[in-house]
This record gives sequence, structure tokens and C-alpha cells, in this order.
Amino acid sequence: SHGCQTLDFGVLLIRQLQIYSVLKLESGGQIPAIPANTDYWSITITDDERSLVCLTADAPVSGVAERADNWCAFRVAGTMEFSLTGIVAQISGVLAEAKIGIFVLSTFDTDYILVANPDAASAMAAWRTAGIEVLEPLHFTPTLAFVDLVYEIEAVASNSREGKTWAPDYPHEGDLRVSALLLAGGDPAHVDPPGYFQIRLRGSGVAVGGIGFKGEHVSEELTAMEIGYALAVSQQGQGLGTQAITGLIEIAKSRGITKLCAETDLYNFTSHKALTRNGFVEYSRSDSGIWWERSDVE
Repeated sequence: SHGCQTLDFGVLLIRQLQIYSVLKLESGGQIPAIPANTDYWSITITDDERSLVCLTADAPVSGVAERADNWCAFRVAGTMEFSLTGIVAQISGVLAEAKIGIFVLSTFDTDYILVANPDAASAMAAWRTAGIEVLEPLHFTPTLAFVDLVYEIEAVASNSREGKTWAPDYPHEGDLRVSALLLAGGDPAHVDPPGYFQIRLRGSGVAVGGIGFKGEHVSEELTAMEIGYALAVSQQGQGLGTQAITGLIEIAKSRGITKLCAETDLYNFTSHKALTRNGFVEYSRSDSGIWWERSDVE
């Protein structure tokens, strides 16, 4: 199995949002086709067994001999070299002591740890007690994970980098400011649903920026929910800003928010492009900046 040396650096697990199933396929039957756009599909064939692990929503109905549903998956963040050892032993050992069963799958790059969904909360608590970090994203885009900023808000506000899975130039000045303002306003842990998110790379878990809802903007021209985002300079120019805004629009839709707006500097052409690619249009301009709107969020 893949792994990272247990004493040299920490382990980071990223909880996946969908529910998984483990199926034993009928021998001699037709191998089910891989669904289009699936996030996970793994078939194993041996001399006496055919098994399939997939998203429950993609699981075939016919040709199944046995099945076990309602699994929660945790991805080991990053890409693991084959020469490194110990990660599965470390992860599974913690859960063995807690008497929690697991189902492990390895890919070329990493490992996935499946836990029965009713045991997921206990598993995460056991891992965290043992010093294994667990991220719980609230939303995914193809390459980004949205994590409640509360998760590391004190560390972000003080730029406490030790032991953090952050890009070298994260947090951005905007992240520092937002975190400090939220902390000054009281206990942000009670904000539900979360309004501000850490943007992390979905595969590695590295924090690269922040995005969120700044509150309702009211003017003579427009009333809309204002958004804001900041991306580490080292991560710019890769389309991540565009993708982050796309993800926030999806979150807005799920919350019934129908109008969005944003303000940018006059010469922040990167942000201009990211907004226009997401359907925003300019509606006012001044010496200090440009206001953008999108009023068809549905």
C-alpha cells in the first residue's frame, strides 16, 4: 500500500461528500460500464471474485450478488511515493483501537479509507485525538475544496503557519482581514450556514485562498449579496479564481440566493476575467473600482 512515514510528517485526510457502496458482482456476468463523470469507480477481478467500489448513486442494480451500502470515504491528501510506508498502518491502527472497521483501497497516487457512515464521526474524533488532521469540505469543484473558514480561523488571523498545509504565500491579506473581523465580531463557530470558506486544492488539501459572502449590498442601483475572494499570488493564472467563483455560485443557488455582486479594483484584470467568465456584468464604475452583478442565479 502507498504511505507516508508516520514520524516524519503528519497525515491529512479529506472527507468525501458522497456516499459509497461496496458490491460483489456475479461471477461470469457482464462487467458494468464506467458511468460518465463519476468521481469514483474501482473494479477488482481475481480468480474467484469480482468486486466493485463506487458511488452509491452510480451502483448497478443488475448483476450484483451482494452489496454493502452507506460507506463514507476519506482520501489521503497528496501523492504518495511507493517507497514511503506506514500510512495505512497509522490510520487503521487508530481505528482498530476504537473498534471501528474500515475498507481500504489504494490507487496509483494515494489511498482511500472507507468507514461505515454511522461510524464516521467517531472515526474522525479518534483520528484527531491521535494527531491525524481531517478536513471536512462543504463543497467540491473539479479541483477545489471549500472548507469552513472557522476550521483554522485563529491560525489564519494570526498567520500561524507551523504545521499547516498552506501554500507558501497563504493567507492573502484579504484572508487575514476577514478572519480578524470575524473573530472581533464574536464566536464565528455559531455561524450556520458558513459564509466564508478556505479554498483548498482538492487532491492535496493545500490552502490557497478564501472566498465567501460579505453580506447584502444595498444601493440605489442594486440590492444583492456581495461576494469577495482572495487567492495566493503563487496560485493565480491557473483558473482557480474562476473555479472558486463558480463553486460559490453553486453554494448560493443551494441557499436560494438569486442576486450576487462584487467589487474589484479598476486594474485587477484577472478578477475581471474570473467574474465575466461566471456571468457577471459591469454595472457601475468609479475612480476607486468597478461593481459587477449577476442577477440570474437560479
